Amino acid sequence: MDEMDKQTQELLALLEPTAEDAPPPVSLALAQVKQQLATGQEDIWVAGFRRFLAVPGRRYATAGVLALFFLLFAFSFPTVRAAANEFLSLFRVQNFAAITISPAQIALLNKVAVDGLTPGKVEILADPGQLTPVNSLRAAAARAGMASVRTIDALGEPAAIYVSAPGSGRLTVDLAGARGILAAVGADPLLLPDSLDGAQVNVAVFAGVDQQWEDIHFLQSPSPLVEYPDGLDTIVLGRALLQLLGLNAAEAARLSQEIDWTSTLLLPIPQDIASYREVTVDGVSGMAVSELDGRAATLIWQKDGIIYTLFGNHSAEELLTLTNSLK
Repeated sequence: MDEMDKQTQELLALLEPTAEDAPPPVSLALAQVKQQLATGQEDIWVAGFRRFLAVPGRRYATAGVLALFFLLFAFSFPTVRAAANEFLSLFRVQNFAAITISPAQIALLNKVAVDGLTPGKVEILADPGQLTPVNSLRAAAARAGMASVRTIDALGEPAAIYVSAPGSGRLTVDLAGARGILAAVGADPLLLPDSLDGAQVNVAVFAGVDQQWEDIHFLQSPSPLVEYPDGLDTIVLGRALLQLLGLNAAEAARLSQEIDWTSTLLLPIPQDIASYREVTVDGVSGMAVSELDGRAATLIWQKDGIIYTLFGNHSAEELLTLTNSLK
């Protein structure tokens, strides 16, 4: 077992729940993001991805927190030309794209964390607190403030239903730290202009619902809302993010032109852990992520402003079949 495998196994051991554990609250996931950025003691990409893949028997984050996790990190590297008193722009997830990230690049990001480089200060403005169990989908919808909650008819009544409360956070960008991260992984730090220093990015996560069966979870939540200073050069943001994930300058420049950065959430997938493919799910385009050993898979998609995540100890094909009974 090499050093990267040992690190991954240690992280997985930390993520193992006790028999009485319920899914962790949104506040825990937010706190973990803050802890990772502040201390550099945890592998951001592997730990975050493991929560995303969320194989039963491990801890996980809700769909909303998943989006928040990557959005907070991605929006650490925007080009912002506007002053703080100018109009704000809004970002909401409508599409997903994925990119593989190599073990070598993860190792570089680990070193960045160990060296204490951070893109800025993360503040938790509203702590959403514990997940709340409810006894029906109608009660879940009412508590979450959603018009309705969808379920998977083929699975029957869920064994448990939880509602996560809304929460919010803020990232204040530190230009020196953000440039330092890019330089440390061999990316171009000058993609980030001087005007970026002190820029604030506000993220709101809305209430969501988690339905649980024996080995399957189905989560749904309105798309998180990201508010940032007007004047964002999204293509430059994309180039910086893609270089951070290991693409060379030419590849990053090409791919950054092909992605709509105003509505697309980029999912970095560790290439030694999982594979991904675009699928049609629930009548829309989504992403299927499967563990390389075939033990589990995750589907994630957005429809009518709601992010859905379905995962469990099943193949992607089996999960896709289950979505045919969505109601």
